[in-house]
Amino acid sequence: MRIGTYIAAGCIALAFAATGLRAAVPTLDSVYPPGGKKGGEIELTLSGKFDPWPCAIWFSGKGLTFTPDPKKKGVGKLRIAPDAPSGPVFVRAHNAEGASAPVFFIVSERNEILEEESDKSTVSGAPSLDRTQLPLVLNGTLSAGGELDSKRLTLEKGETLHAAVEAYALRSRVDPALHLHDTAGNRLLLEHDGPENLDPRLTFTAPKKADYVISLAGFSHPPATSVAYTGSKNATYRLHLALQREQLPPHLVPADPGPDSSGDLLAPGKPLVGTLKTAGEPARYKITAKKGDKLVVKVEGRALGYPIDPVLRILKPDGSVIRTQDDTAKHPDPEYLWTVPADGDYGITVSDRFSRAGETMRFRLSAAPPVADFTVALDKDRYTLERGKALEIKATVTRLRGHKENLTFTLPGLPSGITLTAPETIPEKGGEVVLKLEAKADAPAVSLALRVVATEKQAEGDKKARAKNAAFSLKDDNYRGPYVLDEIEEIWLTLPPLKEEKKEEKKEAKAKEKPKK
Repeated sequence: MRIGTYIAAGCIALAFAATGLRAAVPTLDSVYPPGGKKGGEIELTLSGKFDPWPCAIWFSGKGLTFTPDPKKKGVGKLRIAPDAPSGPVFVRAHNAEGASAPVFFIVSERNEILEEESDKSTVSGAPSLDRTQLPLVLNGTLSAGGELDSKRLTLEKGETLHAAVEAYALRSRVDPALHLHDTAGNRLLLEHDGPENLDPRLTFTAPKKADYVISLAGFSHPPATSVAYTGSKNATYRLHLALQREQLPPHLVPADPGPDSSGDLLAPGKPLVGTLKTAGEPARYKITAKKGDKLVVKVEGRALGYPIDPVLRILKPDGSVIRTQDDTAKHPDPEYLWTVPADGDYGITVSDRFSRAGETMRFRLSAAPPVADFTVALDKDRYTLERGKALEIKATVTRLRGHKENLTFTLPGLPSGITLTAPETIPEKGGEVVLKLEAKADAPAVSLALRVVATEKQAEGDKKARAKNAAFSLKDDNYRGPYVLDEIEEIWLTLPPLKEEKKEEKKEAKAKEKPKK
């Protein structure tokens, strides 16, 4: 099965031929706007290198159709179908020679407006927002160093403004800051990092009816020696504004785990909900367990959207510490697979790494028998295959909580003329395995998205066998919390055209260019 939506692939090949040039692999750094409302059509600007233009555009989701403007390089019309699934999708530019790295686009259900190029980047010169459009999303770009994008909004006394930024989460390489001023220029609020990543959120209740100015600026990310506000054409953002918290997108609103649990006894399969109420004081719980029991003890806080940085401790009956667990696999929420050493009543505490407390320091604590699982991570998101030469795809298998099943690998939709060779046995401890692709000498050119699927090898007829898509992780050295998506399952495979194919394309193009007699 081929993945995603491909746009204008046939006419792109003719465009390459008409130029008489070998196409370079396109690069795509960002798209603007970075999001749009379903059911509409917008002008989409692509930032990158596209030689020649136009090139084809691929989306990982359904319902998005891009029509390039042949006269404006990097510009075209994007139509978003009314039934397009909401949420983030990946976008790639591609041609016969390869594909760009993926960037994000957000399919929205909310009102979407664009930052005007004429907007003054000052608090005093901020243009007004139309209240009747709320809730809305402002799409913009911090295009120049020192830029402060500002909007003026009238609030009634007692009204609460909820604002949330997505910039870092779009991989815009910017560390944003939200400011709120009165019209005299006095700063009333400043929010920098958010509860999950570098993108801030702001809540402000107006003490009186007045105009207020909300502003967005950004620092360099990764951090630079200069602490001045930064900007570039790729520093795109989405600023969500609403007068009710529930009107923000669900992923930007903390999940409600329910009221705090009345008891302190943790039982397997029955999570407890709590709030840290006193600074520096952990929440304390009890658990009765038997020798040899295996339990996954887990605290969810950030995963629910709260700013708590939880620390988990498991205590012996005498109060001494068996285990202290902080982060787990680059995520602040701790998880520990505990093998109980002896029958007894044990203690569990949950605290915040920075000793904070308050109504936002919420969490859910659980203990449950481990469920075996596995993940498969790929070494790249793009691969180029050469005829007569084997291509290696390196996949790292991680077995979790006692997983032992053997795995088989497939690439559904792999074109004819290309074969896959995969290992028959995966080591019980997991680790790196190599998948090999080979193309026949006469295999036709390929440029498409595929998925690598790992399936548990079970007895024939066993319906419990699980299949999972392998993924390439976007968590690099600059990772500071979740992006809108942290990994991509759709790899790109390219088998460039044969020389004969290119010569034939050039002949056809020259024939079309000859004037009619």
